Amino acid sequence: MEAFFIRLSIKMKKYILINILFVVIYANELVFSPIIYANYESNGGTWDSTEKSIGVGGWGLTMEGYVDNFKISMDAYNNRFFGLVDKPNYFSQEQGLSWVGNDPEGEQFDFDVTNIKLSYDYKTIVFEMGKYNRHWGPGNSSLILSSNVPSFAQFGFNWNINSTLNFEYFHGSLRSLIEDDINSAVYEGIGAEVPEYNRYVVGHRINWDLSENLTISASETIVYGVRNIDLLYLLPFAPFLSLQQYKGDLDNIQWGLDIDWHITDNYNLYFSFLMDEWDPSMTFDKPNRNWFGYQIGTKIKDRLIDNDSFILEYNWTDHRLYRHQNAINDYYSHGYPLGFWAGPHAQELYLNYTFYKFNSKFSIIYSNAKRGELTDQMLQDQYDNIVYSRFSNISESLETFKILISRELKNGFEIHFGFSNIYWNNANFNPFISEQEGLVNSNKNSFSFGFSYNFDVFTQSSKIDNNSVRKIISL
Repeated sequence: MEAFFIRLSIKMKKYILINILFVVIYANELVFSPIIYANYESNGGTWDSTEKSIGVGGWGLTMEGYVDNFKISMDAYNNRFFGLVDKPNYFSQEQGLSWVGNDPEGEQFDFDVTNIKLSYDYKTIVFEMGKYNRHWGPGNSSLILSSNVPSFAQFGFNWNINSTLNFEYFHGSLRSLIEDDINSAVYEGIGAEVPEYNRYVVGHRINWDLSENLTISASETIVYGVRNIDLLYLLPFAPFLSLQQYKGDLDNIQWGLDIDWHITDNYNLYFSFLMDEWDPSMTFDKPNRNWFGYQIGTKIKDRLIDNDSFILEYNWTDHRLYRHQNAINDYYSHGYPLGFWAGPHAQELYLNYTFYKFNSKFSIIYSNAKRGELTDQMLQDQYDNIVYSRFSNISESLETFKILISRELKNGFEIHFGFSNIYWNNANFNPFISEQEGLVNSNKNSFSFGFSYNFDVFTQSSKIDNNSVRKIISL
């Protein structure tokens, strides 16, 4: 059976490569455009708790191609951080890094980013495969699946069943960071990392438009590992709960429910609920098994001036979410949570007001986030139904107020400026250890400026501007 899965995995990789090559070779046209960006923080921003200058820059290419019903998009760019020797602060809304390469010449390191997506549009179904991000839910943040983690390899489809029903399914490969003791010796002295146990995530989601103004969505995801791709989880329409019980209740399952109510064209309310585990008979007891997460928010457009937008959102997660008694099933990739960016045992109040004036984009952003401990003892206690008082020991809080201004000068070339006031309590906090060292309190201001070309610095995503330099190859 193991040999079968290995052959299946090899065949899938070959199939993906063949389809990508097919689109590239037979595309009606390929559009290539350069990526370049730089960003500087005078006092480090939220990248680091210290008051020191930190910068980041990168360059690369972005590409799009079409052939009949096939579409391919790809971006690949190399980056360098200046002023840091390792990944920036994990307690951040920015997308995490998958790999770093330290530079022996000083306080700097390189990292690469590559995203690729191949899709095939067949009537009401779009089949997808590649390495990219996925965001589920109506909010700015997501409790069940967000783009906070580095992009990961996945395949799936999106099916518009009818005018009111939509169904999504995907199966993806994550990075567990758990060393594979059995195979480590085989790779000893080879590469910068050690072999790790497999970890996969599977999800399906149904979106139902009850009316023109009201949408309800239900999601189910599951994380499993150690073994190769499980055939059971290749059944997109079967309930994952029954499938994982058939396997012996080994895996980590999450359920999500979203409600998105568009009261008017310019005003909507939304609510998200995430459940990891629940015992109805204990709902109002202490202890209980209400392993829940909540999100409530609103989005308002064209309220004060034309083309402005306002977001107000609150997120709350229980300390028992995302983690599993078997660490291989933790709801993480590369050490970052797949759902809410702050992880379990956390909360955030978020506000964002954006408007356009003087040919520029202005954003005023406020975030007040907090997270608590996630120790091994807490993990054991949650399965023994031992009560834990929220934030009862050490916790970290990060309050930020930002003003960002960006403007396109010419042909897709943008400049941006910003100011941040940061109050950081217990920075350098590691929620997974009991004994904390090196905690500091920081209250600082940081000024930022930079430029970008075919790249959004704030969302960390590439684009091909209509006016930017490009190379079009017609085939």
